Amino acid sequence: MNNIVKGNLVCCKVSDAIASTILKKRVICGSSVSTALQARYNSSQQGHPLRKAEFTTAGKKRSGSQNKGGSKWISVGIFGTSFIIGWYFTQHMTFADLMAWWRYDKLPVDSDQVRNYKSSLEYRAEKLSIINQLKTEDYLEIIPTSSKSVGLIDDALSSPGAIAIPPKFYYNPKTKNIVGVYHLGMKLTGYPFIVHGGILATIMEDLMRQGVQLVKSSETDSSTIEKTKKLQINYKFPTFANQFVIVRTTKVEEFGKNLKLHVEVVDQDDNRVLAKGNGIFTVQ
Repeated sequence: MNNIVKGNLVCCKVSDAIASTILKKRVICGSSVSTALQARYNSSQQGHPLRKAEFTTAGKKRSGSQNKGGSKWISVGIFGTSFIIGWYFTQHMTFADLMAWWRYDKLPVDSDQVRNYKSSLEYRAEKLSIINQLKTEDYLEIIPTSSKSVGLIDDALSSPGAIAIPPKFYYNPKTKNIVGVYHLGMKLTGYPFIVHGGILATIMEDLMRQGVQLVKSSETDSSTIEKTKKLQINYKFPTFANQFVIVRTTKVEEFGKNLKLHVEVVDQDDNRVLAKGNGIFTVQ
């Protein structure tokens, strides 16, 4: 038993000696590493010494205040100029007036200017593609008869800026279709730049009345009197003023003394349908 105890004590002393040796080596290694790092740091400080951070804000503050002052006066100048221009235009004219001055023709004042204005519109009408197309087909140009019921086209609307020149009518005896070309001026607007819906209804009814006269006059030699029994209009697209529009019948139906005509309004280039409608007329 004593031998066993002595053996254990010897083993413990040996293990303690080994553990102390390992710890000493670790301490030596750690101290050597830290010493090396300290030496490297010292050498770096000798080559590149640290500098104290210095901050100066006086100059930046002065430049910032100068920039703010300059931008302030620029803003004040822009605001003042915009205010003066806006006040002037609101007192003297509107945006619609400016657009009308840019887009619309200058209306004539004296008689010579009126004649020249109407001549220019006649020339523009003759250059329309629809006019050349109708002349090559079976349509005949006719002199319109004055409507006994509606005098707006011939009287009230016959002025520069409204319907300055008489509309042109072309009639096809075979199909009994009629085509009318109207110039709608700037005075016929409801909303700015857009022709009033009542004006479109008026020219559509006027064309249908001319169609009734032509259809019935070809059947009888005596003059006829037409009365509007029913009129229906469907607006498809806004119609801009100061341009020609084309009104044409697409179908003519006869019911004894009654005629029903279907019409449509297209732009001067014949590209877009602006309105459609139909009317029933009684002939006496």
